[in-house]
Amino acid sequence: MKRRILALTKILIKISIMFIVMGGLVLLNGYLSKASGNEKEGKNIIVKKGNKVKIYYAVSIKDGALFDKSKAGKPLEFTVGSEQMPRGLDQAVRGMKLNERKKVTVEPKDAYGKRNDDLVMKFARAELPESFSPELGKTIKLQEGIGGTIISVDDTHIYLDCNHPLAGKDVVFDIRVVGIE
Repeated sequence: MKRRILALTKILIKISIMFIVMGGLVLLNGYLSKASGNEKEGKNIIVKKGNKVKIYYAVSIKDGALFDKSKAGKPLEFTVGSEQMPRGLDQAVRGMKLNERKKVTVEPKDAYGKRNDDLVMKFARAELPESFSPELGKTIKLQEGIGGTIISVDDTHIYLDCNHPLAGKDVVFDIRVVGIE
């Protein structure tokens, strides 16, 4: 009986040592993959369709004039491939790694669209409220989701351009991916 207990104890000690060694290897492998900075749970951290990403961005026109940029500490969040963002921006983030920075120039068709002269509307001043004071360059909202910029004012009419301000322009996106889920 003592022999059986002794043999069983030796087997249990060997099994325990094997588990300790295997656990150490698993922990070491996990530590090394996290230490590389480009891997998470053994997989490369790259943006693909369906990922929710967080980016810092700056949008400018080709001549360098800044149009918009993200605020410090408040990255832009969107789901890649969900058509929430201009196609050119959506495509630019695909394949990027965490903390990678990229600057891309996007043509109008993949940015904010081509300029459409049919979206310039003329309103008779007599039909507008008397309290309304039109100013060139002022952006106004006609209804939810529809707005425009006053581009011309005369004695009888106000002209409103409902195109996106960057429509018809090559746009430069300067982006840095700061989160991938």
